[in-house]
Amino acid sequence: MKFSIRFKFTMILVAVITGVIAAICFINNRYLETYVIREKQGQIQAMREAVEAYVDDGYADEGKRKLDRLSRINNIAVLVIQETSGLGGLGRVQYASSLEQQGFSLRLDSYLRGTGGPVISDIYIHGDNYVIYKAYDSQLGSNQIDCIGIYQGADYILSTPLESIRESVTLSNKFLAGVGALSVIVGAVLMYFVTRNLTKPILKLASLSEQMAELDFSVRYQGKQKDEIGILGDSINHMSEKLQSTIEELKEANAQLEQDIEEKERIDERRREFISNVSHELKTPIALIQGYSEGLKDDVNEDPESRDFYCDVIIDEAKKMNHIVKRLLNLGEIESGQMKLSLEEFNLVEVIRGVMQATSVLGKDLDCTVSLDCPEELWVRADEFMLEEVLQNYISNAYHHVSNPGTISIRAAASDGVVRVSVFNTGKPIPEEDLPHVWEKFYKVDKARTRKYGGSGIGLSIVKAIVHAHKGRCGVENREDGVEFWFEF
Repeated sequence: MKFSIRFKFTMILVAVITGVIAAICFINNRYLETYVIREKQGQIQAMREAVEAYVDDGYADEGKRKLDRLSRINNIAVLVIQETSGLGGLGRVQYASSLEQQGFSLRLDSYLRGTGGPVISDIYIHGDNYVIYKAYDSQLGSNQIDCIGIYQGADYILSTPLESIRESVTLSNKFLAGVGALSVIVGAVLMYFVTRNLTKPILKLASLSEQMAELDFSVRYQGKQKDEIGILGDSINHMSEKLQSTIEELKEANAQLEQDIEEKERIDERRREFISNVSHELKTPIALIQGYSEGLKDDVNEDPESRDFYCDVIIDEAKKMNHIVKRLLNLGEIESGQMKLSLEEFNLVEVIRGVMQATSVLGKDLDCTVSLDCPEELWVRADEFMLEEVLQNYISNAYHHVSNPGTISIRAAASDGVVRVSVFNTGKPIPEEDLPHVWEKFYKVDKARTRKYGGSGIGLSIVKAIVHAHKGRCGVENREDGVEFWFEF
């Protein structure tokens, strides 16, 4: 069963008021009498001190007026009798409150002589010359707090009734019960109507939320409150504006994404078509060249030296063309994602040293120094075969373009989980306008120099594809005295 906020607030208020009234009544019944008795003991102590001061002052009028005032204010009966020798009875009365003097004197006499009187039930304070206690007076039929004392030749008794305390507690509880019942009724009615102003804007906000759920972000909260509900309304308005602008941006981004996807598909299609066409065009001449070269090797030409020379050239070119085709096919597989990475743990430093040793033959006719700056071990998780091909491209390019004499510096390091490998060679810098294009297939900065060492213009494209397959980056930068190629993953 569902309850409205108005009903819940009303019930909470009723429960709180009822609980407070019940707690007050309980405390009154249990502790108020004890508290008042303690207060009365303090008042009797003050009255006792006033009586002793009255005796010390020789029963002066000023002391008597003070006793009158305290007796009246605190509802304490007082009787002071001066002890006199040679007189019958208790002695001469020096002070008596408004109570009947003769009866009070008899009570004091019975206390002092121990001949009867009220029955003592509790002794509160027992001083050197006085005692304060609770007693029941059968003559009066009531409980009271009395103080009997002797001071400087004077006997005194102070008495205050306890029945008035209990009556006060009972009356207080009745009054609180009546006030509490009235407060519960009035508070419940007021809360029910007051909470209408609270629930009305909440219902309005709920309605706005339902409209926003239907993607209607034109709605706005018009409330003028400055409290938490007003803050909530402003927040909903702000959220509506942000959602509206964000959805518009998403629509624009979606349209742009569709265009980008279409463009990428066109580029991919052109790339695949290019690789397919090149591969198709090269396969046939390669086969023919190989066939003719084998025929020439079989003494087709009459001049043995010429025949052998041309045969070797044809075979060599065929191998180069076949190598280009294989590399193009390899590149196509990497870029299309068909070639899966064979990830394994290995020491990259060992791979670098192996590639350096394998390519050292390229520097046999050069006056260049090759150095390696790296830790003893650099463990990575990657495709070892592919990274070896990247290193082979970088280092062989460095040999082909290093100055003579010159220097080739290879560095490898790891930082924050990223491995970076760089290959630097002294020599001519790459023109700035050519730097962005060196990664494109068949792009050659210096065609004559590339032709000299047999480069195909595909190597760096394969490097880029392999590094990107490892979720890494690669780049080239001109240094002060050379060029540095690098990659990281």
